[in-house]
Amino acid sequence: MTTKKKPGSLFAPPAPAAEPAAPDPTGAPKRGKHLISGLFEPAAYRQFGVLSAELGLAKGDLLREALNDLFMKHGKPPIA
Repeated sequence: MTTKKKPGSLFAPPAPAAEPAAPDPTGAPKRGKHLISGLFEPAAYRQFGVLSAELGLAKGDLLREALNDLFMKHGKPPIA
């Protein structure tokens, strides 16, 4: 009579420990931050990307500048 071998485990062996996530390329910490977003027409989206490339600035930096300009326009301190 032949005996059937039982598998050692029904689960896959544990995966090796994952490498830590790469640091944020901007160097800005995300803790305590909040996302501000909106939906815009394709032409505005493209123009924003082109302006970002022409100025050599990250889109987040351009948004920060725009928010600060908006705040100052309405008598608020530029805190973005």
